[in-house]
Amino acid sequence: MSIQFELKDKELLFCYTPENGTDFIIRKFEKNESILIKNTFCFTKKHCRSEIDEVEDSVIFCIGTIKDSYIQIDSEVIETIHNFYFDKKIKLKSSMFVAYRNISILKKIDSLIDKDFYIGGEWDKNEGIPFEAFKQLLDLFPKTAELDKYADSRISSILKEYFPESDRYEHIFNAFINKKNLSLDTLRKNETPNTNLKIEYAQFTSIESQLKDMLFSSISIDEAEWQKKIKDIICILYPKYIYSKREVEFEGADKYNKKPDFILVDSNGYIDILEIKKPDVQLLTKQASYRNNYVPVRELAGAIQQIEKYIFCLNSSEKNEKKVIEKLKADKILDNINIKVVNPQGILILGRSNIFNQQQKDDFELVKRQYKNIADIMTYDDLLGRLHNIITTLEKRIAEKITL
Repeated sequence: MSIQFELKDKELLFCYTPENGTDFIIRKFEKNESILIKNTFCFTKKHCRSEIDEVEDSVIFCIGTIKDSYIQIDSEVIETIHNFYFDKKIKLKSSMFVAYRNISILKKIDSLIDKDFYIGGEWDKNEGIPFEAFKQLLDLFPKTAELDKYADSRISSILKEYFPESDRYEHIFNAFINKKNLSLDTLRKNETPNTNLKIEYAQFTSIESQLKDMLFSSISIDEAEWQKKIKDIICILYPKYIYSKREVEFEGADKYNKKPDFILVDSNGYIDILEIKKPDVQLLTKQASYRNNYVPVRELAGAIQQIEKYIFCLNSSEKNEKKVIEKLKADKILDNINIKVVNPQGILILGRSNIFNQQQKDDFELVKRQYKNIADIMTYDDLLGRLHNIITTLEKRIAEKITL
């Protein structure tokens, strides 16, 4: 099977060569039925732009029309509610329409938007996205291994409630231990160093495995459960925090009550704020008006502003300070701790940075440094990087029998 696109006489043509000839198309059209190609393109006889007979091994359909500087894809063909427009300078390929296992890319996007979708060209005037961002979006569609692991995770999440042995975390943990060749037997033979190193190593490799597994199956985990699990990981990565409380409510300067995801309390009684968004949050976009630099998208800018408001409300209001302290003290765990609200810092976890190019990495670092005095902004790949560095260091210390 081959699919090619061609512009001719103000139309976008879809040149289709099926593997087993055109007989099935002839039969379908004789019955006034439509044909569905790769679960994405739906054609009827009216879309045909070539003669169809048993001799010809290919057929040409009209899939769109040229409107000014854009190609408008026929929404009837791709079965979408909204219209999709590609800059006519873009060389269209089937991979821009069909993802692995015949997932319709535009139909997926269509289910998430509420207006027509422009790609490339003067995308900012049309409230669309640049072609580069669209290519990044295509990269996010899951491939074979990711889909298989996601399917396993979904199945496991149900089965483990009835069959505990199907819980994969223990198996993942053991696989990592075996892979690193650091079993307890091996350590004993080599006159192992401080036992705490082995405990730390086991803890951090288990956390790394858990986080990777969560990222593969993030869609299946509801937000409250996701935030709780990530909060637990943060408190291990930041051991200064000895206590956390979810959604402590206080009054905002705009008279609307505020509820951070978590209030964290450190060992000295000082509080900080933790905000957790899911990994599908987009972080940067490229705009010509900013000299082709990558700038924060609305959701990232909004999350940062949200933390700034929380900090302002706590710093500027004695009433809010007392209210937060009272709610933290209510659990009795902090009875002997003098809780203080003194310029709280924010920690913001969101999005992925694993597909960033070098310019995106540099521009995102500039964004983070701009708010360094207010918040520590991290992606989930930053968390994975920190865990990896800790594990690598522990491996070397165990191998070389180094204790601190």
